[in-house]
Amino acid sequence: MIKRLFKFVLWPVKKIVLLPFKFLLYTLLIFVILILFFQYRADYEVDTSPLSKIEYENCIEVIDSYEITLNLLSEYVDELDSVQRKFLEERLPDNLQVLLEPQKLDPDEFENIKGSLKTYLQGGRLPGFNGKALLPQAASLCRTGLG
Repeated sequence: MIKRLFKFVLWPVKKIVLLPFKFLLYTLLIFVILILFFQYRADYEVDTSPLSKIEYENCIEVIDSYEITLNLLSEYVDELDSVQRKFLEERLPDNLQVLLEPQKLDPDEFENIKGSLKTYLQGGRLPGFNGKALLPQAASLCRTGLG
């Protein structure tokens, strides 16, 4: 009798408490699926296959040197046309937006974003769908901007 009463009281409370978590989980899942769907439908017109270990290690070595990274990023940004620049502005994470203006990047600020940049480039090593990297923009940045 007590077990049944406990079940009748606990069951609605459990459903009410878990409902927001289920809603959040399903919303997040749908959001991630939509992002992946549109990201992999985009035609980047560059090689966005996953980075090899050697390519990734070369990029990391370049990132460790402030002067070399600044020079390569300056050349890369100067070669971008308006469409490519707009595309990168939309797709780069907020904390890496400063890389689009490398002339304004001081050594202290560069040290702060170096870890984020390495983590971002790691996404270029992971395979995604259709032969592209999990983060196609990271693979492209490593090959053309830092390679």
